[in-house]
Amino acid sequence: MCLSRLDEYYKFITSNNDALRLELFESNVRDYAGRTSINTAIGETLRSSHRDDFWWFNNGVTIVAEEVRIAGKKIVMKDPQIVNGLQTSHEIYNYFQEAGNHYDRCILVRILVPPTSGRSRDSIIRATNSQTELPPGALRATEQIQKDLEESLQRDGYYYERRANYYKNLGFLLDQVVSMSRLSREFTAFVIGEPHSALSCSDSSLLADSHYYKVFSADHDLDLYRLVLDVHVRIGEFLTSYAEDNPLLGDTAENWRFHLAYMSSFTLTRLRRPSHKDLLNINRENLSDDLLEKMTKILEKEYRTALRGSRTEGIDRIARSSSFTDKIRQATIATRHFGILR
Repeated sequence: MCLSRLDEYYKFITSNNDALRLELFESNVRDYAGRTSINTAIGETLRSSHRDDFWWFNNGVTIVAEEVRIAGKKIVMKDPQIVNGLQTSHEIYNYFQEAGNHYDRCILVRILVPPTSGRSRDSIIRATNSQTELPPGALRATEQIQKDLEESLQRDGYYYERRANYYKNLGFLLDQVVSMSRLSREFTAFVIGEPHSALSCSDSSLLADSHYYKVFSADHDLDLYRLVLDVHVRIGEFLTSYAEDNPLLGDTAENWRFHLAYMSSFTLTRLRRPSHKDLLNINRENLSDDLLEKMTKILEKEYRTALRGSRTEGIDRIARSSSFTDKIRQATIATRHFGILR
């Protein structure tokens, strides 16, 4: 543990051309949150003209490294990762970019060297980030499956945001970004076969242990996640076009998209209970407008039947019931045109 002068810390987190060294924050569970009330307060503390030291008012930063040695008044680290204090680091960076004066003030720095074996590193990241409110799933951002997904999906043109705000801060449009909760919902509908859960569960429920490990597992082929996204994007594009001439029941296309994805798992494999391997053998080109229109009409018929059978339930409540999922399953399997094996 040490006190580092703000200007020295600024040099540490920046490259020779004064750019922020993003690789230092790779193990952080979230990216810069922007002008939140907390970040604004940090910035104001930095810009204040009084001589009170900065570290009196800030919790400082935590760095995890593989190896640390002390050389005089310098600390030399191997593979340092700032696992807590990203917001403070960004505010210090912004402060010096605006020609701030540090007044010989300091920041508190904790440097930890966890055992090379075991999960101490991830435990430290979780513990040091648990004092502040985080989005659901944020503390899972450093898991290997999440890193693998980010790398794999980017090769396929999807920007998977395992760390909150990462791609937003890079200037990407929101419709280009796939959140952890979105992937969990779409996987739940298409692979697990629970479109009603995809619609009704909160982000916290979808990313809780009981459900999370059904979706995110090293045992799943990474191509399965790309397939999930491809199918939902294709269905979304179809519904946008279809709804121009055929208004959809209800206020949201989500009530249609998740159920159509579920139905697609049967119609594209022609199997009643397709396995992951069966799904991976799908030819996405077979998800044609003609097939999607047939499935949409079946789904519409089931919605209208359910609405006639209950005066108190609207389409939102119907779409979120497991009994309705069972009905569209039966209706899809029973359609001879699809040739689904019983």
